[in-house]
Amino acid sequence: MGRERIHILGICGTFMGGIALLAKEVGFEVTGSDENIYPPMSEHLSSQNIDVIDGYEINNIPKADIYLIGNVLSRGNIAVEHILKSGLPFSSGPAWLAQNILKGKRVLAVSGTHGKTTTTSMISWILESNGLDIGYLIAGKPENFKRSARLGSNDIFVIEADEYDSAFFDKRAKFIHYLPEVLVINNLEFDHADIYSDISQIQKEFHNLLRTMSKKSSIIIPDNDLRVREVIKMGLWSNLITFGQAPSLSNFFEPVVSDYSKIRFSIEGKEKEMSWKMFGKHNAFNALASILAVKELNISLSNSIAALENFLGVSRRQEVLIEKDNFVLIDDFAHHPTAIKETLEGIRNRYKERRVIAFIELRSNTMKSGLHDQNLIKSVENADIVYWGGNDKKHINSLIKHSPVKSNHINSIEKAVKETAKDLNKGDVVIVMSNGNFGDLGKKLKVALEHS
Repeated sequence: MGRERIHILGICGTFMGGIALLAKEVGFEVTGSDENIYPPMSEHLSSQNIDVIDGYEINNIPKADIYLIGNVLSRGNIAVEHILKSGLPFSSGPAWLAQNILKGKRVLAVSGTHGKTTTTSMISWILESNGLDIGYLIAGKPENFKRSARLGSNDIFVIEADEYDSAFFDKRAKFIHYLPEVLVINNLEFDHADIYSDISQIQKEFHNLLRTMSKKSSIIIPDNDLRVREVIKMGLWSNLITFGQAPSLSNFFEPVVSDYSKIRFSIEGKEKEMSWKMFGKHNAFNALASILAVKELNISLSNSIAALENFLGVSRRQEVLIEKDNFVLIDDFAHHPTAIKETLEGIRNRYKERRVIAFIELRSNTMKSGLHDQNLIKSVENADIVYWGGNDKKHINSLIKHSPVKSNHINSIEKAVKETAKDLNKGDVVIVMSNGNFGDLGKKLKVALEHS
């Protein structure tokens, strides 16, 4: 009898791709299908000899013992309809993960609107640096690790816990399946307008998650996030740990330098400073949340800081592609007004009087909806020039009209690259922000600027 075969529909998404890597490591025979096959996930899968089929044509779908269907697929997809019509066994990624990977594990889950990937990577790296061969699944490419997911040899598993739905047949948030022992809620804002109609629906999902956690478990939250506090008030059955910037808190941080590249932490009376390659207040929040999460596994403040001082970040999370005296190029995943604002604040504090040029793609359903336009306009105040990417000219023209800084619409990626390279001033900081590939704008700018 051969190995159990799994075929994953939507395999090149960071989450489903991570599941593929874990399934292969456990011993399953894994294949997958997708319509958007591109690095880094395509490279990850290829390195593990996982075959990926381009498209969802029925004739190309191999026989399998179970089909895992990603939430990118819906009714009407030809592969989905074939599976349903044929009565073939199927499951969602989160449900399969819970039963086959997380069962019996001590799960540390990182949730919230912003900072999940970075915080999950920080926690994983701290534990790794302290000699623990942990398992993890990160929806991104952590620079301290060769892979975005691995099984590990002990009973600890760190996972990025997304509130997006599980599948077209399971509209619950992914994280409801994970049953964490330690839960970080970084922050909470309205997002995923294609799934949730308002913030209260998202809060209800978080409340449902808290309902799954035992009295032995711990929940770590920022003290100043009112929406997270509202979730806690809906019901709490676990140990609550709070943190922030207020010195009155048991767990707080403060900047030693204005860009937060040097931070002082205070954990229940113990103080220690840290210098690291990261910057920005939002990353200081991520760091303290990580320190408190691993403290639940008896990792000391000193050992956590020693690890974070060697933390290399995550691909496309404030990733510096080029840093020279005459210019800097940064690639970032920021796509929500708060993330954009925090990222630009961090850049302004780090690079002071330099000119900041921001390229921002309106890609997510939430950003396209216009629901956050007022905050979106305010979010770019620390830039000098903003170029908006997207197909809705009417929407973008409205943003340009009300922008507090010079703004333009990107009509052509190639033209934007050519003009940026030509018009760059000495010392300029260029940042590309998108939760997609933005027409490979970051890569194309890198090539152009390196040869300018």
